[in-house]
Amino acid sequence: MTSVSNIELAYKALARARRWLQSAFRALEDERWDDVVYSAQMAVEQSSKGVLIALGIDYPREHDISDVFSELRNREDLPKWFRDLILDMSRNIAELAELRGLAGYGYEKGIDVNYFKDYAPEAYSIAKDHVDICEKLLNELFKSPSA
Repeated sequence: MTSVSNIELAYKALARARRWLQSAFRALEDERWDDVVYSAQMAVEQSSKGVLIALGIDYPREHDISDVFSELRNREDLPKWFRDLILDMSRNIAELAELRGLAGYGYEKGIDVNYFKDYAPEAYSIAKDHVDICEKLLNELFKSPSA
């Protein structure tokens, strides 16, 4: 097995995040509101972990990595535009991680697909912006290995 650099692994995480984002978009089109939230959370998680991987930062093997991610605001080697967004991004990570379980297993609590109807478009928008920001950072700091 060949060794994969952190940068290559980060871009693989970003590609996975894009696929989750595509799943969220399709779920939005299909009015599968709980799937939108679940997929949006996964897109945010994967793209955030991609940034951490690229920077060589270990993170807990859990869905809510907002605490680790928020520490990036103290990194002087990161662009100011990115550091200025970190607190909002960290809040998004935490919020979606909290809702993920309910989106995936809400049926156990009697919640149906319509529970997330009003929030689903916002969840998708949050995820899209989040993934785009992570990609912009990676592209600014590193050139994509496939480019």
